[in-house]
Amino acid sequence: MKRPLIAVFGSSAPREDDPAYRRALQLGRALGRGGADVMTGGYGGAMEACSRGCHETGGKVVGVTVELYRQRGGANPWVDERVHTRDLFERLRHLIDCADGFIALPGSVGTFAELFLTWTLLSARGRPAAPLVLCGEPWEEHLTLLKRSESFGAQLCATVQTARDPDGAARKVLEGVAAPH
Repeated sequence: MKRPLIAVFGSSAPREDDPAYRRALQLGRALGRGGADVMTGGYGGAMEACSRGCHETGGKVVGVTVELYRQRGGANPWVDERVHTRDLFERLRHLIDCADGFIALPGSVGTFAELFLTWTLLSARGRPAAPLVLCGEPWEEHLTLLKRSESFGAQLCATVQTARDPDGAARKVLEGVAAPH
């Protein structure tokens, strides 16, 4: 049986001694123990930590790197399969098209770009249905602000779930992948 492939979006900034790194490591472990493989941007920070956690539990890790960030070097050491793309658009397309589910950790503009394009395609049915889970407290505050906007209805928020911790996020995304769409 094919293991689900979960795309995890997150910041490249956290280092090994940061709480954000440890949460991403915990997420990767929870996904791997839950029978999933992960796909990340392939570089450092949260991407590395999640990759490491999944790899340590026997899961497969796909890293989707991009020519624009060639100065960052190759993929992190936990990546089993590297997919190198020409540009950010191709990278985003690969992450979104190939994943069975999605988890967004807190991050910067790159994470927001990945999140909002995924969210747009899911809500407009521009790709097959899949679970999208926002992991961590900052996301709840962001969603509260969005729900207050006249142009951002509750219907859009129905296509996304939140989880306060990595174990909850892994559980929700795996339940969503297993549920009939």
